[in-house]
Amino acid sequence: MFKLALLAVALALAACAREDPEASLARVIESAEAAAEARDTGHFRDLIAPSYADHRGNDRDRLIDVIRGYFFTNPRVDVVTRIEETELLGDDAARIVVLAGILGRREASGMLGGFDGRLYRLELELVLRGSDWQVIGARWERSLDARIGE
Repeated sequence: MFKLALLAVALALAACAREDPEASLARVIESAEAAAEARDTGHFRDLIAPSYADHRGNDRDRLIDVIRGYFFTNPRVDVVTRIEETELLGDDAARIVVLAGILGRREASGMLGGFDGRLYRLELELVLRGSDWQVIGARWERSLDARIGE
């Protein structure tokens, strides 16, 4: 009986070790959302691969500068994401399509202050490096633009 219980525990631990890649990718998006709201540039420095390149000619350093600038001009950031599509490309690569609603709140004079709300459609290319996913490329377009109180 003890050996049977030990085997059951071992099988359960092995099942936990083999994580579903889609669940792992969903956690990447959730952690990026939380990091954006915390204005944690360091998280994005780890998430974006050194070899990153996008369709606008940005490399990793340029993208980090853009993120840092957005956090600097928006003392508060709210983000809502929804994964539209996940495509696994072998064992160590993936493509994710995400809708991201971003509301930046600037400190400004006036009753409403400065709000900057936008909806983006992001296509992210990721690779698995060790146990961590890293973004190696991205394509995005603005789906909606709303500016209030500027």
